[in-house]
Amino acid sequence: MSIIAELKAKKADIQKQIDAIQEACSHPEAAVIKKHGSNTGNYDPSSDCYWTDFHCQLCDKFWTQDGSV
Repeated sequence: MSIIAELKAKKADIQKQIDAIQEACSHPEAAVIKKHGSNTGNYDPSSDCYWTDFHCQLCDKFWTQDGSV
């Protein structure tokens, strides 16, 4: 196995560990930063959209939800 293949295998293993930690995290409200976003002012108002970006400072997980929460 080449050094590159070994490093990629280690990287995949570390990513699995990170995913498990983030999945187990309860993302308490005090640790989550919310950032509201929107795309408004379109010619067709039905194209307007709103979303909220979240970042948990405990587990470093980022995710987005449609609408404003």
